[in-house]
Amino acid sequence: MAASAAIAAAVGTGVASTTLSERAARESMLPTGRPVIVVGHRGTVRFAPENTIAAFEKAIEMGARAVEMDVRATKDGEFVIMHDPLVNRTTNGTGLVSQLTLAEIKELDAGSWFAPEFEGERVPTLREALRAVKGRAAVDIDFKSGPANSAELIARILDEEGFNDGSLVTVFIRAWNYEKMKPLPARYALRPHYRNAPLAAAASDEGVRIMGLRRRDFSFVKARAISDEGLILFANVMGREDNELGFADALRAGARFIQTDRPELLVPYLRERGLLVDCAPSAALGCMADSPDGELRLADTDGDADRRDR
Repeated sequence: MAASAAIAAAVGTGVASTTLSERAARESMLPTGRPVIVVGHRGTVRFAPENTIAAFEKAIEMGARAVEMDVRATKDGEFVIMHDPLVNRTTNGTGLVSQLTLAEIKELDAGSWFAPEFEGERVPTLREALRAVKGRAAVDIDFKSGPANSAELIARILDEEGFNDGSLVTVFIRAWNYEKMKPLPARYALRPHYRNAPLAAAASDEGVRIMGLRRRDFSFVKARAISDEGLILFANVMGREDNELGFADALRAGARFIQTDRPELLVPYLRERGLLVDCAPSAALGCMADSPDGELRLADTDGDADRRDR
C-alpha cells in the first residue's frame, strides 16, 4: 500500500498498534530538557478576540513564539482567518465564509463581541496575519477549507510574504485534506494529528517531521509511537487539563511544541524550568535572528536545574 493510501486507511481506527501498556510507555519516557515552543491557540481566546491581529499580538506579548491560525477561503478565493464555517459567532455578521466575498467579510466587526475595547477589529486575511507575526513568531496554519489548488496558493502567499527564508511554518491537515495539501513544498511542514501507529509510520515515510496529539486523545502509548517514528511531538493541551497536569504530561512525552489557551500559565511554567523558547523559531528549530540552524534561545529563568525534573 502506498504511504499516502496507508495514511488515509489508518485514520479513523484510533487504535495504537503497540504492545506497551500505558504505564510502561509512561515509564519509558523522561523529560528531555529540550526547549519548548509555546503555541498560542487562535493567537489567544482569553485575552483578545480569537484569530485577529489583536489576538496574535497579545499571544506574542505574553511569550508565545508560535501562533496558530485557522484558514478558510472566501467565495472569491481569498484566504481569511476564521475558525468556524459561519462568521456568526465571532463577528456581527451572518453566513458562510465560503459564500461571502472578501469585501463583505472585511465589513464585519470581529472584536466587539469579545469586549467593547476591540470594536472595529477586522477579520484578517492570511497575508495580513503573516505580516503581523513575521520575524517574531512561527506560524501554525490550521487549514480548514479551500479550492483544489490550495497547497499551491498558500505556498505562493507564504513565499511572497518572505516565509521561504527558513522561517518555521507548520500546517495542520486533517485526513480529508491530506491529498489536497500534500503538494505543499517541504519547507512548510505538514502536521497531521496522531490517530494510530500505522499512520505515524506512513507519515514518517512520506517525510512528515511533526505530528500533533490532542489532549483529549492523549496517552503515553501514542506519544511513544510518535517518538519511535522519529517525529517531533506537537502537543495540544487545550481543555480541562490546560494546566500543570497537561503541561507535565506533554513535557514527559517529549513535546517540542505545546499549544495552549492558557499562555499566562504555560509561559511561566516553562520559564521557571529553563525550557521556554524566546525567539522566532526556524524550520530547523534554530533562532531566525541568529543562525537558523543553531539552537533555540531560551528565556531567562529564576528556576534551577532541580525544577526541570518536576
